[in-house]
Amino acid sequence: MKKLKKSLKVIALILSALILFQSCATYKTPVTLKQAAQEEKAVKIITVDDDTYKYKYIVYEDGQFYGVKDNPGEDVKFPIDKEEVANLLMKNGGIPWWAWILMVLGGLFVILLVGSAIDGN
Repeated sequence: MKKLKKSLKVIALILSALILFQSCATYKTPVTLKQAAQEEKAVKIITVDDDTYKYKYIVYEDGQFYGVKDNPGEDVKFPIDKEEVANLLMKNGGIPWWAWILMVLGGLFVILLVGSAIDGN
C-alpha cells in the first residue's frame, strides 16, 4: 500500500508538470501596431471600451492597419482604428519541440508507473 501511495504522489507531480507545460503560449508581450505588423504573429487587441479581439496577424496596407482572421478557405481583413486600441499584446512562442518530447516521455512514464503499481498489488 505504501508503494502505491508513493507512486501516486509521483504521478500527481508529473501530471502537474505536464499541465503547466501546456500553458506556455500566452499573449504577454505588449507591442505597437507597427511592431505587430512587422512580426506577423498572433495578437490580442484590447480596446478602450474593454473589448477584446484576437487576430492571426496584423498587416499594414495603404496607410491602414488590418487585423487578419483565419476564415475557412481564406483570410479576412478587418480595419483597426488606432485611437480605439488601448493595449496590443503579441502571442509569445509556443512550446518548443523539446518540451513536446518531454511531455510525451513523461506521459509514457506515468502510464508505465501506474501499470507497475497496479501489477504490484
